[in-house]
Amino acid sequence: MKKIRLLYESVRLVWSGTPGWTTANVIVSVLRGFLPLILLFLLKKLIDIITEGVTSGEDLAMPSLILYILAVVIVFLIDEFSAEAGNYIRKKQSYYLEKYMYSLLHSKATSLDLINFENPSYFDKLSRAVREATWRPNNIVNNLVALFRSIISLLLMAGLLFTLNWWLAAILIAVNIPGIWLRLHYASVLYNFRKEQTPEERKAAYFNWLLTGDRPSREMRLFGLGNFFRSLFMKSFSKQKEEEIKIIRTRTGIDALSTLVKAGALFLMLSIVADQTLKGNITLGSMAILVLAFRQGLVYLKDVLGSVAGLYEDSLFTGDIFDFLNLREMITTEEPAESISPLRHEIKVEDVSFTYPGSIIPALDNVKLTISKGEIVALVGPNGSGKSTLVKIICRLYDPDNGKILFDGKNIRNFNPEKYRRQFSVLFQDFMLYNLTAGENILLGDADSPPAIEKIKEAAITTGIHTLIESLPHGYDTSIGPLFDDSRELSWGEWQKIALARTLYRDASVYVLDEPSSALDSASEFEIFSSLREIVRGRTVLLISHRLTNVRLADRIIVLDHGRVVENGSHEELMAAGGIYQQMFTRQKSMLGDE
Repeated sequence: MKKIRLLYESVRLVWSGTPGWTTANVIVSVLRGFLPLILLFLLKKLIDIITEGVTSGEDLAMPSLILYILAVVIVFLIDEFSAEAGNYIRKKQSYYLEKYMYSLLHSKATSLDLINFENPSYFDKLSRAVREATWRPNNIVNNLVALFRSIISLLLMAGLLFTLNWWLAAILIAVNIPGIWLRLHYASVLYNFRKEQTPEERKAAYFNWLLTGDRPSREMRLFGLGNFFRSLFMKSFSKQKEEEIKIIRTRTGIDALSTLVKAGALFLMLSIVADQTLKGNITLGSMAILVLAFRQGLVYLKDVLGSVAGLYEDSLFTGDIFDFLNLREMITTEEPAESISPLRHEIKVEDVSFTYPGSIIPALDNVKLTISKGEIVALVGPNGSGKSTLVKIICRLYDPDNGKILFDGKNIRNFNPEKYRRQFSVLFQDFMLYNLTAGENILLGDADSPPAIEKIKEAAITTGIHTLIESLPHGYDTSIGPLFDDSRELSWGEWQKIALARTLYRDASVYVLDEPSSALDSASEFEIFSSLREIVRGRTVLLISHRLTNVRLADRIIVLDHGRVVENGSHEELMAAGGIYQQMFTRQKSMLGDE
């Protein structure tokens, strides 16, 4: 029942993506189902007329044969043209369906909750869906169409065979039973094997990226890691493929035996037809057509059984596609829905706790804090203290396990998540490098709004990257990054200035700056932090930095440790308190030799 439901869902999916081309595919395929019988009938008439003329000794007039010859040629041409048309239609259908499926996959992947990316099982589902989604549903429709066409042709051929002996039709079916069992059995075996091998397949893909990607390329050469990761890739790759080949080899061996059975059936059929022809029970034309019909019947029955087996196999794999597409977003608007407007008063974090999937140690534990409008608040603490996690929860990229976030007194769960996130602009510590133009890299901070070149330049000037961009061959229209031709690579510090400009380009209520100067030189760092208040223009700022000399400008500093707020106050207050912050600041000052 589940397989039938998956087949139905797959057909519905294909119809949603390509209704016109799917209809054309069906029409052409049905037409081609009738052509073989028409061609055999015309050939039979042609052979019988010629045979009768030869045996009677009468002269045959060519004009009496021309009509049949012309009809055979016309049917042949229709069959050839429809075959070519069918190939074109299937290509177009495949193209539009692939585009449609990519749209579904990308839409789902970009809308699912961020917490999925903390779960390995999500990556398994994503990997299987991406592997199958662009062609499996189309394959199901093609198999259904092929099945329908082959059944029509098979029934017509079987009708011819029944005119001689019903045993011929029985033999035709019986010799193909082992083949269908084989296909169905090994479809399940291969599906289960590939499903179990998904983690290993992802591991091989990861090692391949390490060997071929831009980001790992420096350490690969510096540390001479090529041979090490090549061996890991080959081990993982071979483990999958060798086991799969063993399964296919066994199936091929059994398939060869079933082919011998079919050859025996063909021998028996030819013997029966030859005997009946010699006895005068059937004409030479009938003999020729019956031989062709039996041979074509084997082909069509093989197509029928192959289509059935293919549908069974496809139904197994389309389950992976729907497993992914049916994943549900947990971060949604909860009732009663509230409208969102720019921050007017404060953001309040009340008793928030959060633990990552698979972990038993809370990343955040009963966190309480308040951030007032226009305030610059710094989050500091050791690595793993929960700073970035807290930011993601405030931005509602994660929902807390317990507690709540209030935005101007309203629970953020009651806002539309997308509209709520537009109140924030975030520079992540591991910011993205987009291989696009310099202008587009900044524009992506607010890609939904019409491009504003003056605003783009203003953001670039603020972060000190404008002069460099203007010096590029095409200015803001110059492609940056290493991937494409006619592009320019930037230093890591220059990329960070671009990312900061992207963050400032967005007209948001709250800016979140996670290590905004980690790649900057000291002069650029001083310039940005000394004018931070002017840069953010009175907006609320959450600042994360391990460089504690930079957080002194904050109105308040919140110290996190093991997921808990342990200190809260201005730089002077925390230094006077002599707690964790004072120890961290003093140690860092001593190491850096700061005044």
